[in-house]
Amino acid sequence: MGFAHAPMRGNRPVSSHGSDQLISSPDNEIVRRLRRLAHRREPGFVLLEGPRVLAEAKAAGLEFDVIAVREGDRLPFHTESRVTLTPAAFRAATQTVTPQGAIAVARVHEATPVEAIEAARLARWPLIVLDRVQDPGNVGAIARTAAAAGAPALAVLPGTADPFGPKAVRASAGNVFRLKLARVQWKDLAELDGYGAAPSGGAPLAEAPIESAGMVVLGSEAHGLSRQDLRLVTVPLTEGVESLNVAAAAALILFEIRRRLTA
Repeated sequence: MGFAHAPMRGNRPVSSHGSDQLISSPDNEIVRRLRRLAHRREPGFVLLEGPRVLAEAKAAGLEFDVIAVREGDRLPFHTESRVTLTPAAFRAATQTVTPQGAIAVARVHEATPVEAIEAARLARWPLIVLDRVQDPGNVGAIARTAAAAGAPALAVLPGTADPFGPKAVRASAGNVFRLKLARVQWKDLAELDGYGAAPSGGAPLAEAPIESAGMVVLGSEAHGLSRQDLRLVTVPLTEGVESLNVAAAAALILFEIRRRLTA
């Protein structure tokens, strides 16, 4: 497991074993890197916040670059490759309102469009595609639901929030790492027939054979789908209700696909 050592400015050793050290300065390089990653992701790296997310990342086989634990807190797994932050340094490192006591940087692999398409095909699942879903909370929630339903892959089109951004990763509870995830253009999906989810005007979900489609596309509530030639599927709603939140609609669609594939 990789580990990045920082200069000892504002630090003092707290143990004689492993690489554990106590960091008290908010200007320490590790603290500054963690704080910077909360705003802008480094290519190839992802910020992880909270024991559950760290545990999911470890289970998915991610390689940790930095692991930092708040003084007095514990990790969900054993490792000697970590640093300990004082409460003040930990607050300086994280942007969450109620931070949990573990934070890390891990290396992440983004799949190619071909890899994501192939993973879906091998599992006999439609490729789940996000089209301009701008809220990272929705992106993370959809990733979490996709993993729970058994979808193997997720593709994101331009205009979609970064699925490996801190807010999306938190919303996914780390389950985004269970998916083959690729950034795609429409041209990458040209050979896939598909359905687009629409609030109205589509075939009712119960009648549309979405489980055999090449892809299912979920668009933003504000902008809808950016491609107009897709067959549409609609979740029927009670009269007077205009639309569902995209993450809620995704959950209904994903588990309907799962139900049909496992029937």
